[in-house]
Amino acid sequence: MAFLKRIVLKDSVEINTTPEKIWDFWANMDKNYKAWHPEDHILFRWTKGRPMEEGSTIYAEEVVGGQLLKGKVTCVGVVPNRKFALKLPFPRSLFCKYEYLIEPRGKNTAFTAYTYLKYPGFAQKRIDSAIEVGEKHVREEGENLKR
Repeated sequence: MAFLKRIVLKDSVEINTTPEKIWDFWANMDKNYKAWHPEDHILFRWTKGRPMEEGSTIYAEEVVGGQLLKGKVTCVGVVPNRKFALKLPFPRSLFCKYEYLIEPRGKNTAFTAYTYLKYPGFAQKRIDSAIEVGEKHVREEGENLKR
């Protein structure tokens, strides 16, 4: 039996817009962050590099499930107008990664958020609760992105 369990959370929303507009929304996230999730997002700042480029870094603060989360992430796996991932600093990078896909679908664009988690099996109840809270937060972000 593996010590760490793996889970992939996925939320996808189809939006009547172009991939370029979604990419631009992210490139200007410092201006869009609070509008993206008004109740929970507090601060977003590009801290190194140019927005949405490989290796650029972000500092963000948000409330998820009543808990204030603060931290730095690095953009990785960047394919302009199509995909990017956010990597947490070590050692948290061993347990969590975020990936976003932007896929044209006719006149619409699908924006899909993935969260990849690894966690110790003995923490299942705690993880189940965190997953429920996280899924709700990401689903709300997807619906807000439509606006």
